[in-house]
Amino acid sequence: MGEDIGLKKPLVIAVAGKGGVGKTVITALLARTISKNYDYKMLLIDADPTHPHLSNMVKLIPKKSLEKIRIDVIVKTLKKEKTAQNLAENIDFEIYNAITESKEFSLFSIGQPEGPGCFCPSNALLKKVIESISQDFDIVLIDCEAGLEQINRMVIKSVDIILIITDISLRSIDTADSIRKSAKKFTNYKKLGIIINKTRGNIDVIIEKLTKLHLPILGQIPEDQNIIKYDLVGNSIIDIPENAPSKVAINQMLKEIFSF
Repeated sequence: MGEDIGLKKPLVIAVAGKGGVGKTVITALLARTISKNYDYKMLLIDADPTHPHLSNMVKLIPKKSLEKIRIDVIVKTLKKEKTAQNLAENIDFEIYNAITESKEFSLFSIGQPEGPGCFCPSNALLKKVIESISQDFDIVLIDCEAGLEQINRMVIKSVDIILIITDISLRSIDTADSIRKSAKKFTNYKKLGIIINKTRGNIDVIIEKLTKLHLPILGQIPEDQNIIKYDLVGNSIIDIPENAPSKVAINQMLKEIFSF
């Protein structure tokens, strides 16, 4: 059994940032480290409709995606198999049934679009999912879509902590600043911090820019050859060694992340 440090429950954590900075990898490593060190019931939400890779990284494949549930509801309504009211009443059951569980954590996925067009309907439904099913978990960890979309549409309005991931590019820091500004308008977050990923060499310029923008740095994760190696051969990221630099860095950051 892991430690229980008396967190506010449910604690909703969103992992956001520019595309390509490693949000999903960090979400997976956070999930593994939290489950190993703490005694909490945790739900992972893969909220990225473009690149839903979290399930493979944590070896937990969802039974059905939120997008599939939404499409099924539309089809049943059009076929008049059930009334819209009956379907609305049963949608929570469908969502709970779609959650896949392991001994370490559970996982739910927004899924990829079933067809062309805006993904707004599933994002709107995801907002309701986060606000309703989160009550049954101690920690909800959300791997967000890249950029600002889900923040601007208030999908993660009820989030407690926003972890913004950057790498050592100035563009990722510009995106982080935009996310922070949008989050102030459209979410009720209580804590926000930057995790600098894939660090190597001297990054004083990056730290200086983050400091000038008043973006609080929670920690750094060094470029980790273990992640590169596992990714190349398709192995699960959560299985990298416990002494891997990325896992060690995540473990050191957790108490700072959990502190208010």
